This record gives sequence, structure tokens and C-alpha cells, in this order.
Amino acid sequence: MAERIKMGLVGCGGMSGAHMNAYRELWNKEVRVYDIVAACDIDQGRAEQRANQAHEFQGGTKPAVYTELDEMLAKHPDLESVDICALHRAHHVVAVPALEAGKHVIIEKPFGITMRACKLMMDAAEKNDKIISVAENYRLARIQRTRSWAIAQGRIGDPRMFFWVEVGEALGKWGWRNFKMDAGGGWALDGGVHFTDLMRYILGLEAEEVYAINKAYEPFRYDNAGAREGGYSVDVEDCMIATIKFEQGVTAQWTWVGSAPAHGFGQHTVYGSEGALDWGRGLVPRGGEPISNDDLMKEFTDSLTEEQNEYYFPSGIGDTVAIELKYFADAIRSGGKPEVDAVEGQRSQAICMAAYESGYWGRPVTIAEIENCELEGYQKEINDHLGIE
Repeated sequence: MAERIKMGLVGCGGMSGAHMNAYRELWNKEVRVYDIVAACDIDQGRAEQRANQAHEFQGGTKPAVYTELDEMLAKHPDLESVDICALHRAHHVVAVPALEAGKHVIIEKPFGITMRACKLMMDAAEKNDKIISVAENYRLARIQRTRSWAIAQGRIGDPRMFFWVEVGEALGKWGWRNFKMDAGGGWALDGGVHFTDLMRYILGLEAEEVYAINKAYEPFRYDNAGAREGGYSVDVEDCMIATIKFEQGVTAQWTWVGSAPAHGFGQHTVYGSEGALDWGRGLVPRGGEPISNDDLMKEFTDSLTEEQNEYYFPSGIGDTVAIELKYFADAIRSGGKPEVDAVEGQRSQAICMAAYESGYWGRPVTIAEIENCELEGYQKEINDHLGIE
């Protein structure tokens, strides 16, 4: 068996807990590809907690604890990779020096706080011949694999429209995620990049143009949102309504609203020339009986070769974060690339940033304008504030 990859954890807050569960799952499934040797966070207590958790399941020497990235990199020259779960504004601040120190990087979504931040990381990875994996785990779930397969098999004919609608009221406090200079935007970026990645993955198509309207109807977030008590002011959107043009004439209507009181609703459906694929009902063929999600997943699973099944669900692992960590390890060992590499992560984020820039400029914008950093009205304030060039 190949020697384990020495891993350093950077950013030991909330999402890193999901990563620790994933490392534990890999260990329990005998997929012991990592040796966590260090944990770094500006809060030493959080780093200590993650180091203790790693020590519990992997044994050996307890991972070293740091509050400064430079010190961790200096004291662990044999470190091969880092797992970054920092706040969005810190992604490039942490990833670029790690890449320049010769470490491979797996980084939580969204890839960067702006497209220019993404470019800084991609340039550093290319210059140092290192891998970046962006943590887009939603597409790795069995049901999403199934939906992508069903579309590719022509089960609803030629795709026509994709409706992704989530409307309700979400006014609770969420720490740094409520502030543009820390998070880059509101839920349309934070959760939205998962959804745009799913749109691309399930359709098997790339977006070309976005027209969007963004609003901030509610200027506060509350300890008790229902009673409007314990509020603080925020500066991110709570409403985003977008139309996305994909290749081959496919159109997506993407709406997220967190400021719609009293009555919420949601819809997630792809329509094609011969039927629909609905998140609740399953596959609904034209003129036929619906096929439930469970039955459709069974069809997909039964269609897989042994090799395909092992790729999608290595060693029977169901934890999607564990699967993406396995892909990252495989890419490091093979010299290949993980399924969601920097290019994939950038493309999914570009749709979100196109929605913000469209709202800022009041016109449709092309994905090419966003990916090439030609249009940065909304992002300019962030880039200027953080010194991103």
C-alpha cells in the first residue's frame, strides 16, 4: 500500500467538522490514504479540537497545533497537502502560500471570494505544478449521480428548461456569512455555488449568459427572526432571481429568496421534450407512470459496472465529503485531476458571480466576461478592500 499522504488542516471551524467526519469514515472503511499531521486555526482551541479528533481515530502521534500558517508550513516541509475550510475572504490568502510551498490544496466552496481571487490560486497551482480540488460534494450523492445519468440516457428527451426555485424567509444570524467582505455575497453564492454546480453537472452543459435581479429587502438578521429581536445590520442580498442561458438552447430559472414572509415554496425540476425529472416525484415520462427516486437510483446502480460502482462509491462510502477526499488522494497519487478541479470550481462560481454582476450593471452578462475578469462592478469593492489584484 502506498504511503499515506501527509495532510494539514487549515481553518478548523464549523465546516471542518464535516471534513473530520469524512476522514473518520475513510479510516473506518479501511481507506487510510491520509495521515493528518497538523491543524491550524487562528483560534488555538478549535485547532486543538480537530487535532484531538484526528488522534482519536488514526492513532499515532497527535497532530501538531498551530495558529499561524507560515509556522505550520515551515515546520512540516514533508506536508503534501492542505485541507482549507477557512472563511471565504481567506481562501486565496491561505491557498496561494500553501501552493507556493509545494502543497496540493483541497478547498471548500466557493472557490474564491471573487473571480480574481480564483485566478490567483489557479496561477499559483499552475506555476508550482500542484492540484487544486474544490469541495463540491453535492454532485457526488447517489441521487445526483442518478439524475445526471438519467438526463444523459435521454430519459426525458432533449432537455429544455431547469427550474430551481427556493422561496421563504431566512433571517437568522449566520456570523461572518452575513457580510459581503467576509463571504463575498449571501446565500446566492454560499449555497448557490452548490446549486449552479448541480445544474452544470446534471445537464452536462455549460452556462453562457445570466440575467439577474438582486435585492436586499431585509437589512437585519436576528437572534429571534419571528419576533424581530436581537438584530444586527447586514450587507448581503436576501433575494436573487436569475435566468441562465445554457448551451443547446436550455434555459434555467434560478430563484433564491430569504425575505418572503408567510408562505414559502420550492420547485426543482428539469423538463425535456419527453418528460420531466422532478426532485420530489422522480422521473415523470410523457404519458407514463412516474418512476420514484428510489427506483430510479436502483436502475442507475444496477447499470454500473464494478469499476464504475467503485469510482462513484469507493469501498461503499456514502459520505460525499469522504468521496471527494478520496478523489483528491487519487489525483495526488496518479498525477491526474480530481473530478471537481479548479476549472470546474471556477465555472460553477462564475454563474453566481454573473448573477451579482448582472444585478449590479442591470443587464445580461456573459460567462466569458466573468471568467476573464472583464466585468467586476460588484466584485471591485471586495477586490479593493482585500487588496486582490
